[in-house]
Amino acid sequence: MPMHPQPALTRPHFAVLLLAIVMAACGEDSPGPQDVLLPFGTLQGQVVTSAETNFADVTARVVWGSQNLTAAVQSDGSFDVEIIDAVSGFGMLTIEPGPNEPIHPGWVLLSPGDVGANPGTVVLAPKMWTVDSGDYAGVEVPIDPQLAADGRVMPSFWGFYFPFFQNGFLQTVTDNSEWAAEFRGWPPNAFPIPVALDRLGSDGDISAADSIAFWGHVEVMEAALGWDAFAPAPLEDVRILGGARRPADAIIVQLDSSVAVRGVGVINRADVRTYGLSADATTWSGTNVRNISVVSADITYGIIRLETSGLFSDRQLVIHELMHVLGAGHGCSWASVQTYCASLLSDVPTAPDVAHLAVMMEMRALELEHDSRWGILASVFGHRVVTLGLTPVPGIDLTYGPVSAPADWHRSGGGR
Repeated sequence: MPMHPQPALTRPHFAVLLLAIVMAACGEDSPGPQDVLLPFGTLQGQVVTSAETNFADVTARVVWGSQNLTAAVQSDGSFDVEIIDAVSGFGMLTIEPGPNEPIHPGWVLLSPGDVGANPGTVVLAPKMWTVDSGDYAGVEVPIDPQLAADGRVMPSFWGFYFPFFQNGFLQTVTDNSEWAAEFRGWPPNAFPIPVALDRLGSDGDISAADSIAFWGHVEVMEAALGWDAFAPAPLEDVRILGGARRPADAIIVQLDSSVAVRGVGVINRADVRTYGLSADATTWSGTNVRNISVVSADITYGIIRLETSGLFSDRQLVIHELMHVLGAGHGCSWASVQTYCASLLSDVPTAPDVAHLAVMMEMRALELEHDSRWGILASVFGHRVVTLGLTPVPGIDLTYGPVSAPADWHRSGGGR
């Protein structure tokens, strides 16, 4: 049989036609590999805390313009939030623990440079602190970042304040567009801190009886704290720096009749690390605050100045100033050796004093260990925003001190 060439096809096979239709439909309804829509970038972070948790119910949330994006915090504390659209201006990151998590939330102000950058570490405060030694061993203390940051008498226990003019105990805000915080503490290897009675730098005599009284107060204070904070040192063993009389890596105690109040505790100044938030800060702060100055820095020396030698016998005053040189401020939020509110006044550190000082020291240590800029400030703002529904920055009154303290301060004649 003669061979005949197969006639040319005049129409495609049905299977080929169907494949072409399917491919065309896919091309119209969804992108091919070259058309995949990628996120603008990823915000990576790490949550660290002294509390024991596996972060089973913790969410990281980014709100940026109209975007509201979330991701679960993993068991190791890491999180990755994919940012879908391009961003500008400020965004906000909140770390939101569930009700049974043992940590307070966090709040962080973001800039576009944070997206796609190396992971940032967020240090969060525990909700509870168990004192492990000393007079309060075993006592569980609720930790409240808002109360620790209460600035009715500046600086607050955790070191928040506004630029102010000091007149005795009365503090008047001089620039209500600035908001500042200082988180200060000694390096862990500094303890016990050498303490010397500075007779050479005093304008009065410090007697042997004054020394006995002072170190008796230190013993009571350390029993409350549960650890050895200070060690007696001869003045000749303390290196005194040039210029104004300052010790190096030590504390000196002086008589100084020129102090404006009965006693003061002074620590070294630190280089200020400033977060400039521009004139648009009012859009997120909820107040007229435009700039936030934050210092989280080591203490390298302390000076306690008492007005008269008789004040060495005043346990509350001596311990109050020693707490200052450890990094604690003031407060009217709980019964405290640091308070100016008469009904809350104690002459020894109370359990809340001990716990909130320990938490601040622990959080500063974690900040340093992880090179974090989202530390104590993030916990204070997070508690205000997520838990209490407030603006991140506290509102500002014009006057702090006795005028704004509770009525019992005035009844007691406080401030005289």
